[in-house]
Amino acid sequence: MKNSKVIGLLLLTLAIFTIVGMVINNSVYWSIYNYATIIFSLLGGFVLLKQK
Repeated sequence: MKNSKVIGLLLLTLAIFTIVGMVINNSVYWSIYNYATIIFSLLGGFVLLKQK
């Protein structure tokens, strides 16, 4: 899979989990979500920086 597709899939996943979090409205969920967002952002940043 191309790098841009991976990043796009990660962004769509984060958008879906944001909607789920808005429905659930739980502070524990948002804490886990924040850490997952940081990890996904780091992975996406590294992938973009490695592209030529």
